Amino acid sequence: MNNLSLASALLFEPRKAFDEIGQRPRYAFALLIAIASSLAVAIWYRSVVDLGWVTDQALRANKFILSRLSEAQIEEQVKRASQASGTGTVIAVLGTAAGTLIAYLISTLYMMLAGKITNVQRSFRQWFAFTSWVNLPNALSLIPAGFVLLSASTTQIPQADLKPLSLNALLFQLAPSEPGYTLLSYIDLIQIFCMYLAVVGVKAWSGRSWLFSAIFALLPAALVLGIWALISLR
Repeated sequence: MNNLSLASALLFEPRKAFDEIGQRPRYAFALLIAIASSLAVAIWYRSVVDLGWVTDQALRANKFILSRLSEAQIEEQVKRASQASGTGTVIAVLGTAAGTLIAYLISTLYMMLAGKITNVQRSFRQWFAFTSWVNLPNALSLIPAGFVLLSASTTQIPQADLKPLSLNALLFQLAPSEPGYTLLSYIDLIQIFCMYLAVVGVKAWSGRSWLFSAIFALLPAALVLGIWALISLR
């Protein structure tokens, strides 16, 4: 099964896809597609948005930073962001690529540790391939984000608007100043589907129950999102 066939099977026949990943673990295609799509969104967004406005909004939204900066200092930061767009784009590109790789490595190490504890024995390469492929659907986020950027009538575009499939956009409609806005703007339908794939994959590899597979696959996300929710909803 080639990479395109594997990607198709992941969407329509996930159990078959995970059997293939277990037997022939490879990750380069899925990893590169994920990084490339994230970079495309980041670069496209920075080429369209008013960077000074984004910087101003970010500084004013952070109460810790806002309490330590004068209005003049905020204006200086905004000016620098507008003038150093090229440097900022390079930093965004490097940060996106490095952040994706680090997140995948952390997830892989968790899967290996959890597998050793629960007797779901797989190699590092297999778990890294697993992590890369279950997150491949996130590359589809480029499509709704691109639609938002193409249809925007202003350069003052909040980054949360790039996720029109988020829980906040679809269900809650919270304003940026309301508790939970950041968290609910982060979680979208594509990420939920990736979580579902992870559960299916663990079940396929472990042969255990749905409950076991869900706890195994989703425990890190549940902990991170739970802590985030406690902070965000305060």
